[in-house]
Amino acid sequence: MKLATAALAAFATAWATAPAANVQTAQPAAPYASVYRGTVHAVRPQAGTLDLITGVGFALRLVHMRSGPGVSVASLKPGDVVRAVCHTTSAGLVADTLQHVEPAR
Repeated sequence: MKLATAALAAFATAWATAPAANVQTAQPAAPYASVYRGTVHAVRPQAGTLDLITGVGFALRLVHMRSGPGVSVASLKPGDVVRAVCHTTSAGLVADTLQHVEPAR
């Protein structure tokens, strides 16, 4: 047991102190889009917000988002299936595009 522990400690020390051959420098994180597909749970056209139910089986979640400039939620109603492309801000998710999707039959 002591031999295995000593060998593991020697390997960890050698690995931690070895020069890195392919070190990549960290790039600043670019903003990325999140895509959500789900069923509209609630729509507030005056506030420009909607709640979307996404997930599979028992792993469901409710996602709250605001509509971005030029995106209207007035035509949506609870039960509609949509695809929303969003970006994250300090205030939460903002929908850049909303597409009505026909559910698979």
